[in-house]
Amino acid sequence: MNDEAAAQLLRSMLDRVMTPSEALRKVEDVPARDFARLISRLSQEINETVLPRTFTLCSDTGTEATVVISNRRLIALEIGERKVELDAERYRDAGAVAREYAKAIKALFLRSGPMRLRLVGRAPAIMAQGRTCTATHISQVAHQPGFENRMKAFLKGSHAQSLGWIFQGGDGRIVTHGNDGEIMKKLQSLRDIVISKAKDRKNAPRIETACPSCSVFAITPDDQALIAEDGTDRIFAAFPNSDIFEAVGAWQRVFNTSEH
Repeated sequence: MNDEAAAQLLRSMLDRVMTPSEALRKVEDVPARDFARLISRLSQEINETVLPRTFTLCSDTGTEATVVISNRRLIALEIGERKVELDAERYRDAGAVAREYAKAIKALFLRSGPMRLRLVGRAPAIMAQGRTCTATHISQVAHQPGFENRMKAFLKGSHAQSLGWIFQGGDGRIVTHGNDGEIMKKLQSLRDIVISKAKDRKNAPRIETACPSCSVFAITPDDQALIAEDGTDRIFAAFPNSDIFEAVGAWQRVFNTSEH
């Protein structure tokens, strides 16, 4: 945290300390009527919470979710009876963790409508390892336009150059496009291999990654295969050799990785 951010955080905390408790309760009782406002409130609590605390997200019909915050990090999210589980081996990057939490909260918000964030009380200490994120991470991710549709944005930007592609969403949905039967067979075979290895943790325990990744290799003398992954979403696409660099550039622009 830089000096300016630290000063802003301190001012915010002092303002809340100096605010009468009745005024604070009134603020808490006003529901966040848009997703951006809800994330802003959650980010503020993350920034200001050091000891383990439990918060609830409540709609007009009751409690929708439970959030655990500790040491200025979001460390657990439970929606209804379901805890949002993040595999420690895959979700070691805070940005990836923030993305999954933000996606789950947004889906909840779209179902439940305006919600209030309320402090419940102390929470047991939880060893969450790498499956945590800061207020900055979740705020940055949640305020990216269409943050849950980056793979679709990549497809849109590279579709014209592609010889064919297979999109597999984290929900299991599969969409395919392509008229070249041989190319589509190669992509399907490639997908089967990747999915098989992903399920076989003993042979390839790191085959999956929650961080965005992009791999390219030849499948014919004239064509390249591209495998793009973002969380549990995958794209298997084929491009002519002459267009593969443009396709990789499209992926870098969508995922902001050109500087790495």
